[in-house]
Amino acid sequence: MQRPLLPIFASAALVFTAYAALVQLMPFTIEKGQNQGDTNMIRAQDYLANPVSDTVLVGSSLTFRLPPPVLGPRIANLAMAGGAPATGLALIERSNARPRLVLVEINLLSRPADMAPVQSLLRFPERQLHGSLRAFRTGYDPVNVTERGIQALLHKSDEDLVPPPDAIHRLIANERQIRSRQPDADQLRDNLAKTAALVTALQARGIRVGFFEMPIDSSLTDLPAEKILRQQVLQRFPANRFCWLKLSVMGGAHTLDGIHLMSDDAALVARQVVHQRGTCLKS
Repeated sequence: MQRPLLPIFASAALVFTAYAALVQLMPFTIEKGQNQGDTNMIRAQDYLANPVSDTVLVGSSLTFRLPPPVLGPRIANLAMAGGAPATGLALIERSNARPRLVLVEINLLSRPADMAPVQSLLRFPERQLHGSLRAFRTGYDPVNVTERGIQALLHKSDEDLVPPPDAIHRLIANERQIRSRQPDADQLRDNLAKTAALVTALQARGIRVGFFEMPIDSSLTDLPAEKILRQQVLQRFPANRFCWLKLSVMGGAHTLDGIHLMSDDAALVARQVVHQRGTCLKS
């Protein structure tokens, strides 16, 4: 005999309501998901729900690694792991957010914006639900809540999985091979033109825009792909019209693979961002 559906739906609604109330009142926030994709969504959803930070970073997985606790509450890190700086720019432009300053990582400006997550974050009714109820945000799904709760109870912190030295050398060699090739000139020109259009749209809203280059392994810095990209970006966004941060690691960057900073260096660079952003706000 088939069970009536109404009691099942009523029970499910009660369970969801109880869960939604629980996560809404939890005395802690969840800032990191079970994978990088979840953390991308958590940071973006949290910012859109409460866009109070006066400075926003947009970038790739290189900037993604700058730790939010070091950046502090006045700087939101919307860099997308596995993504491009232009994705964050498009998100800010389409969301009508109005930070005082947007800082753009240039390392992967050769990549186009990925509009799928932007559209997902901004469409109705998802944006409205994310803004009003935690239960609809990525960070507060049962898996992420359980994982974060266990880590809090065990006082367990997230740690880098650092490859062995020989593996790091192989990864750097692979990056060197990739960056020894010149980028596609037409594609680079097109992507920088689209970035410039987004920058112009933000400036029209009174938002200052600045740029920065994330430090990478010194053996990669002046290879053709890096050098040509840097030159093209500086031509499009010259230092006499835009604020440029100067980020560095004394003695050379320590990386996991040639391009992603190890935790200590990422924290060092984050402190430089905090210190130097004031120059961009005053310019």
